[in-house]
Amino acid sequence: MSLALDAFSQPSSKVVGVGHSIGAATLLALVGAQMCLGPNRCVKITPDSRLTRLALLAPPTGFFQAPGALDAVKIPILTWVGSEDQITPPSQSEWLAQAMSARQIVDIRVTDGAGHFSFMDLTPPNTTEPLSNKYQFIQEYSSEVATFVAS
Repeated sequence: MSLALDAFSQPSSKVVGVGHSIGAATLLALVGAQMCLGPNRCVKITPDSRLTRLALLAPPTGFFQAPGALDAVKIPILTWVGSEDQITPPSQSEWLAQAMSARQIVDIRVTDGAGHFSFMDLTPPNTTEPLSNKYQFIQEYSSEVATFVAS
């Protein structure tokens, strides 16, 4: 990600990261969270100070359970998750907000009936979309994420 920012942005640019699932976890690591795959198996990712806000869609938070793993994260965060997400359920975003509550507020949005892949335009093969109004949902969350990005 930092290499792409080097190639396509000015050094003084401020960037908002928007990521889904593992992309959301990667963004957290890029703003200073210590990402671990297990005990003594942490991934070394150099933080990029150009990232000034994060919109995290269905973020997996199990990578950040080590004590102090989120201490370096100090930017505004919006998380969005579906109530029917069986991969990264709302409890993961709730845990993130609780873990960071001493330093900042994490804005959590939960959409009733949405699943893990409801945030994607095309649902992956062999998955079932639980939302009957998926495209309306995509328009609504995209609009709110755009407002967050612009604020």
